Amino acid sequence: MKHSKLKSQESVFVSFILLLVLFQWSCAEQTPMEQGRQVLQQAAEAMGGLEALSAVETITREGTKQRSSLGQARVASERLYVQPARPYKQIIDFTVPREVEFSGSDIRVTDWVKGGYNRDSRHVRIAQIRQLGAYKKEWDRDIVTFLVGALGEESTVEGISEGRVEGRPHQVVSVRYIDDVLYQVYVDDFTHLISKLEYTEDRNPYGDLAKERTFADYREVGDLTLPFSQITKEMGLVTEVREFSEMSVNGEIQEDLFEIPEEIREKVASMAHLDTIPVTPIELDKGVFFGKAGQHNMWVEFEDFILVAEGPTNEMQSLEAIRQIRKTVGDKPIRYVVTTHHHADHAGGIRTYVAEGAAVVTHALNEEVIREFLTRPHTLKPDRLSQSEHEPQIETVEDRRTITDGTRTVELMHMPNPHSDGYLVIYLPRERLLFESDLFSLHEDESWPPPVSPATRVFYEAVTKAGWRVDRIVPGHGRVVEWQELIDALKATDSSR
Repeated sequence: MKHSKLKSQESVFVSFILLLVLFQWSCAEQTPMEQGRQVLQQAAEAMGGLEALSAVETITREGTKQRSSLGQARVASERLYVQPARPYKQIIDFTVPREVEFSGSDIRVTDWVKGGYNRDSRHVRIAQIRQLGAYKKEWDRDIVTFLVGALGEESTVEGISEGRVEGRPHQVVSVRYIDDVLYQVYVDDFTHLISKLEYTEDRNPYGDLAKERTFADYREVGDLTLPFSQITKEMGLVTEVREFSEMSVNGEIQEDLFEIPEEIREKVASMAHLDTIPVTPIELDKGVFFGKAGQHNMWVEFEDFILVAEGPTNEMQSLEAIRQIRKTVGDKPIRYVVTTHHHADHAGGIRTYVAEGAAVVTHALNEEVIREFLTRPHTLKPDRLSQSEHEPQIETVEDRRTITDGTRTVELMHMPNPHSDGYLVIYLPRERLLFESDLFSLHEDESWPPPVSPATRVFYEAVTKAGWRVDRIVPGHGRVVEWQELIDALKATDSSR
């Protein structure tokens, strides 16, 4: 009897201990990951709830957009080409996903399935896979969809810390989402709304690029609370400001706005998901080829080496261009890649040529920015140069330089102009060919006469003064044109005044 009573007391004691442990466990502090997830859930509730955010299929925004293009300034020592604010309308259909954007008189249609294009007052540009991929990321990190993904199964909440935005206390949640990018999500302590996203992603040609996007002016849109102000910074500089005056979700959209014109539909579809950027070699003279692509370059064969004029776009295009170089002129070493100017769209592929052992030839004013392109870290998306043992070599030109081996000659001349100060034109005197980018372009779909910019007139006058005899202009954009077409365009502009 005594033994039974003792056993009963032990059982009660054990039960008490278990209850105490369970109580303490339930009262234990949350892990940083759990705290971070809870803060994100609070942010979703503050915006209208995760269910309401998940139900957003379309959103329409209207207002103004002001862009400042990174790496496109006229002067190499400056980073930004600042553009004026323009009227702006955006319609996103997250179900495809796809988007149509009106900015001034320009229209851009981007469809993840069908492809995309951009049409401005001059001509139509077809979207390449890298551009589609960039927009896909933007749809995934749109403020409407971000929390849905960040709280989803494909994301990982890694922790939480404290921070401030404009003096206000915030909880900063670290979450890994969208192509394994780590986001720092700043959530206001009082409103529980997202004030800022900070992240680093690969951005050609800068490599690992720090970005931040701030959100403000939250207003009610149906059952949701959404920001009407969005500012993006890259490398600490403001590169985009969007201010919205109207916004609606899940409204009826016009299907015809997303239609791709029949005359370009096949080409748009063919470019949509290629794993390369096509480069078509066109022989201009013996050993001289025009590398026709979205943005073009040219290569010139010498007795013992190859010179490449321009390394545009990115590594994807440069790899294909090199493949075409090998098919057309063989395995001679690529000794030089000459840049006309420092703009990222025309120098974005030079790293690949440097990985092949080429020296970059550029104007002295561009040396610092070109060196930055070649030496910045590319850890998020390692490219050929970051994986090679080649030490980047830069050769600068002050006024003129001649590259010759006795059988072929290429002349380089500094030509400052309103488009870019540190500018080199590339001239082949025997072949009477001149390579340039952005100074004069004619496109197959362009009506005559084309607009002639001040940079075009400077170009014409400098070439004439140099005494160069030019038959054809090989451009970084558009089609190969006759020198006479430039003269006719100038005459047409003068007569219209």
